[in-house]
Amino acid sequence: MPGSAHRTLRGTTEPATAGRTQPARAFPVTDHRLIQISDIHLSSDDLEFAGARPRDNLVAGLELLGEVDLAPDMLVLTGDLANTGDPLCYQDLAEIMHRAAESLGAVVVYVPGNHDDRPEFRRHLLGQPPDRAPINQVHWIDGLRVVLLDSVVIGQEHGELAEETLAFLRDAVAEPAADGTVLAFHHPPIPSPVEPMAEIMLHHGDRLAEVLVGTDVRLIISGHNHHEELGALGPVPVWVSPATAYRMDILSREAVHALPGCALSQIDLTPAGVTVNVIHVPVGTP
Repeated sequence: MPGSAHRTLRGTTEPATAGRTQPARAFPVTDHRLIQISDIHLSSDDLEFAGARPRDNLVAGLELLGEVDLAPDMLVLTGDLANTGDPLCYQDLAEIMHRAAESLGAVVVYVPGNHDDRPEFRRHLLGQPPDRAPINQVHWIDGLRVVLLDSVVIGQEHGELAEETLAFLRDAVAEPAADGTVLAFHHPPIPSPVEPMAEIMLHHGDRLAEVLVGTDVRLIISGHNHHEELGALGPVPVWVSPATAYRMDILSREAVHALPGCALSQIDLTPAGVTVNVIHVPVGTP
């Protein structure tokens, strides 16, 4: 499969495991480690605004991961992977992530965002025939279930979970997993302090909250805002990851003000709970 270290079949649930032995640790830092990479915005000219170098930032982040002993089980890419849905950008991303997966010994999974093109996303990242239907998936890391949902509304910037996606989620979490469930989608169900971003968050989050009642979902992760944020949807914690392409200035409340920057999220899960940390990636500017 192009650029992937796992198998993903539309409309099915198929385990994906890293297939390696974790290095011995003096104390149980984590049972499962995810690295979240969000809002890459690969573009053909590689310049979305002055100071942003999306491809260079992504490569720098992956190289940083390779220099330290984080031993992630899974790399979760939470949307806006190609800035305009360019097929060449997806091909490039697939090659980059395939090399990273082999180097880190991790599984790579992909979630679409509002900048992505579903047919080209399927073709180049999932190895599937092109299709405009929502891209919903389930993956496993031993006893941890990772559910990936498509929150894209075609032609719109805000997000919603379609009825077929909510039905997929109900079926996916109908029975508890041994180590619980992490839920990932692009649009946050909590508002950004930047008003234009708050307007294009996940709409109708109450519908999702209803589905989650009584389930084993331990954490929701999303992206979209280009700044880190912690909140909750009912009793379920929500983490919004910063972006690799550039950062959002959260002190600019009434207008989007982008700043150079790049960061990843490290998510660790143990029986005792969940911790999330931000990994800041040193990047240059023009």
